[in-house]
Amino acid sequence: MKQSSTQLRYSALDMETFFYPESIVIFGLSAKEKNVSRLILANLIRWGYRGRIFGVNPRSAERHVNGIKMYHDVRELPEVPDVAVALLPARFIPDVVRACGEHGIRRMAIPSGGFNEARGGGKQLAEDLLGAAREHGIRFVGPNGLTIANTANGLCLPFTPLYRPPQGGMSVITQSGGLGLSLWNLIADEHLGLAKFASIGNKIDLDEVDFLNYFARDSDTEVICLYVESLSNGAALVEAATACTKPVILYKANTTGAGSKAAMSHTAAMQNDEDVIDAALERAGVIRIDTFSDFVSVTKAFRLPPMRGNRIMAMSPAGGFSVIMADLCAQAGFAFADPGREFYEEVATYGNAGIIDVSNPLDMGDMYDPKATADIFHAALHNGNVDGAVYVNQWPRMPVGNDIFSKMFHTDLSQETTGAIRSADKPLGVCLFGPSKIVTKIKSNLSIPIFDTPEEMIRALKIQQQFHEKKRAGAFIPSRPDGIDRQQAAAWLDSHEGSRGEEVLELLASYGVKVAASLVATDGDNAVQAARQIGYPVVMKVVSPDALHKSEAGGVRLDIRTDEEVRATYADLAASLLAYNPQARFEGVRVMAMAGPGHDMFVGGIQDDSFGPVVVFGYGGIYIEVFSDTQRALCPTSHDEVAEKLKTLKSYRIIEGTRGKAAIDNTTYVDLIVRVACLLADFPEIRELDLNPVRILEDGSGVLALDGRARIEGNSLS
Repeated sequence: MKQSSTQLRYSALDMETFFYPESIVIFGLSAKEKNVSRLILANLIRWGYRGRIFGVNPRSAERHVNGIKMYHDVRELPEVPDVAVALLPARFIPDVVRACGEHGIRRMAIPSGGFNEARGGGKQLAEDLLGAAREHGIRFVGPNGLTIANTANGLCLPFTPLYRPPQGGMSVITQSGGLGLSLWNLIADEHLGLAKFASIGNKIDLDEVDFLNYFARDSDTEVICLYVESLSNGAALVEAATACTKPVILYKANTTGAGSKAAMSHTAAMQNDEDVIDAALERAGVIRIDTFSDFVSVTKAFRLPPMRGNRIMAMSPAGGFSVIMADLCAQAGFAFADPGREFYEEVATYGNAGIIDVSNPLDMGDMYDPKATADIFHAALHNGNVDGAVYVNQWPRMPVGNDIFSKMFHTDLSQETTGAIRSADKPLGVCLFGPSKIVTKIKSNLSIPIFDTPEEMIRALKIQQQFHEKKRAGAFIPSRPDGIDRQQAAAWLDSHEGSRGEEVLELLASYGVKVAASLVATDGDNAVQAARQIGYPVVMKVVSPDALHKSEAGGVRLDIRTDEEVRATYADLAASLLAYNPQARFEGVRVMAMAGPGHDMFVGGIQDDSFGPVVVFGYGGIYIEVFSDTQRALCPTSHDEVAEKLKTLKSYRIIEGTRGKAAIDNTTYVDLIVRVACLLADFPEIRELDLNPVRILEDGSGVLALDGRARIEGNSLS
């Protein structure tokens, strides 16, 4: 029902009219107290929307609703509205869409539920809705969502009564309308402000990618917050987010079996592979958060100037917070800045008793003069060795007084702090503790963000720093090594389909993957000839389409060194196969050169329904499922991306060399992964690929693919 990721995306101009309509028609409008459509009208009036509004209700005899003229039929309207809103029982919606299309309306907001998230005929109604819209060239948001809002012009189409939130730079795309509205309350308290809002519900037509593309170009939007329960067009999302220069913050629910069950009844969301999503979002530079509150904390960080390096200065008048921030900064991966001798000499002059050694983190507990704090902020941010700073303090409830502590804690330094940030064009994260009413009031009067805890501040600032670092690195450029014969691979695939075993190594060889020399023998004498031709010692493996997992069938023998052993092993492998499965088809034995010692790794691949081809790599051998030490990358990938991901594996310490063993050069393993990724990208008919083991040889001679299997659907011609 949903179009594929290659669908034609809604143009920015058309989406602009969605958010800036000059006229709106509301279907089902009535003055009755329980009429929900009336609440949409009330929101438009309350928010100050200045365009024309019409009402259509064939069952109502009312001349007007709250002054809005009513019509019985859309064809009676004096003009063709830019946007139609239809909040009606689901069974009526397809006919309303057709009527709108016949009248020339091309944009609709459909908040009604009861479609593919519902039982019974909901799925069929969803198909009827989409069919009616496609027939008349209508694009719509929904169903089963609150649809759209725009603080710039007072557009508010949600059906819950709402006050207009403060205007700001955050735009929200959400599958859950209720969750989106909860975010409004948070950003109001944090004095962040909303630009635009899109509650996409079941996203049968317009989805998160359409709105992401628009918000990326929208001049009012500075940060894009995205809540989803499924990613049906993952490849398109990666493309859109990669092209977007603004931070995209994503919270994905539906990551567990319980979440999946709830999501199906909520927005008809299907579950995705979370590891694939992580790899895709990392490639695209999307910021994936784990808690709902991170929408706010991370957005706060992006209200500060970009942190252009990793060197941080931590400061607090409380020694305990200095210690806490030292731990947090180190855990986040920040480097502690060294502002130099002159900076510390200046700071030392502000001390009252001179009993605290100045360092980074900086304990300012001996500095009672608020002016000293302002001077230190200025000096730290304008220091060439400092890329950003964090500061924790409190505004406690204290008796009124004129003592030094009242002045130290209750002096307003907001102008000096803001000035230092703007002048140096560097971030200074400020965390302030105190009674909630006082802190909320302080936040509402400032143009810089105030964080609630050191943890959220340092985590958010690190996310900001990494985002800007990735964007400065430029667009991702995939690698394509030499020695790839795509035509030869296509020819092999044209003659092989279904589940395939070790012969898949022939396919890999056409992409420059080094494989162990091997021959297939169909009797004992052939096996001896093959072993002599390859050279002893050899490995022998059963060949059977019914035993792709050879070790489970007892179908592998190692270190065979004589002709007699070859003949005996041939017969033994045939007997082991029949013992494993009496109906198994025995097609012979593969005789393979025995590889030297090394580290057994794994390389595989899948075709993800949402994100396309994905290469998987990591620790291999017979315990691959036990240790689950793997990483993923979208295909095609690059040597640099694979090398960085390889370092995150637990098994990387083995490759580096442990317990006196020398480190092993993994460059050939990285290159093999890149080649497999190219193969998966070139031939999507390879639905699954499993190379295990892939041995990195200890002698430094490279890497060998020793075994493999694949599932191939269709062929390269189709």
